[in-house]
Amino acid sequence: MTPQTSPKLGPKLGPDSRALLEAHWGRFVAWCEAAGHESLPATAATIGQFLTLFPGRASTQRLRRHAIRTHHLAAGLPDPLPTVEARVWPRPEAPDRAAVEEVLAAIPKYRYPIGLRGRRDAFLIVLLGVLHLTRDQARTITPADVAVTSIIRIRGHVVPSSDEPASCAACAVTRWLRIVGPVWTGFRGDVIRLLDPTKGDLDRHDCEQTLPGEWRRAEQLLLPLDVHGWARTGASLSGRSMTSIIPSRRAAAADGPVAEAVGAIARQPSRFDALTLQETYTELGSTDAAVDDALTRLALILNDAQALDTDLQQAAIPRKQQLAADSEH
Repeated sequence: MTPQTSPKLGPKLGPDSRALLEAHWGRFVAWCEAAGHESLPATAATIGQFLTLFPGRASTQRLRRHAIRTHHLAAGLPDPLPTVEARVWPRPEAPDRAAVEEVLAAIPKYRYPIGLRGRRDAFLIVLLGVLHLTRDQARTITPADVAVTSIIRIRGHVVPSSDEPASCAACAVTRWLRIVGPVWTGFRGDVIRLLDPTKGDLDRHDCEQTLPGEWRRAEQLLLPLDVHGWARTGASLSGRSMTSIIPSRRAAAADGPVAEAVGAIARQPSRFDALTLQETYTELGSTDAAVDDALTRLALILNDAQALDTDLQQAAIPRKQQLAADSEH
């Protein structure tokens, strides 16, 4: 193919962009002819040598790779530069289950919107750190990809469970599924109720509890959330967000888990607990007397304020009369 050949470069590109891509492709073809290399199809080694001999800014090199890739695909050839996405949570030689469980344990699971964001992030960590999906694979997870039975599966991969409910990967999945339906539909009141820490229990496995089917209403599961807890539906969580979420959660886990206060709130003891019935009546009488005294003092203050207002108004009348007389003259 000669430099003048112009395959379809995409409907979103304007004339200037297409011309720039063609210029990069033409330079690559000319160099290949001079160096005795095939330009179509080109090998990854040939493309790498070209980019090394003709350095440029990162944006320029991206355009060059895009031009070369576009011409190969337009000619029905395989991509000479297949993209291998780096994993946010690299796959270790041996499963790094301990590290994942430590991160899951440190993530808050209750209170709005802290627990909402925490449950979404824990679900993301299961996808990337336990199932070792790529970011592109994670962002496209839908309810159809999830099977909830006695075992949790996502795209056929079994989500493991562990002894501690706070660090259990299967529990992290069901905790998110438990609220993602109302999050998707915008029923904030239901989300707040489900995240109520006074009704929370971190001593039992969430993955062993009955899971209602509301989560299947969500068209996507990995939702972007704003600072107020509203979900942005119709848009997937960006790769940049994933890249920032994972390190921050791992750093928080490195500082050690923070005990999350959940369960029924016990009333704090007070000095009235040990009073007899007669002593209680006496305290109530003292309280009534103190309230009456406070109301009397407030009434005196109000009377003083009203008297001051009257004095100020009377003092202002001569001044107004003087100003009116001056204006007449």
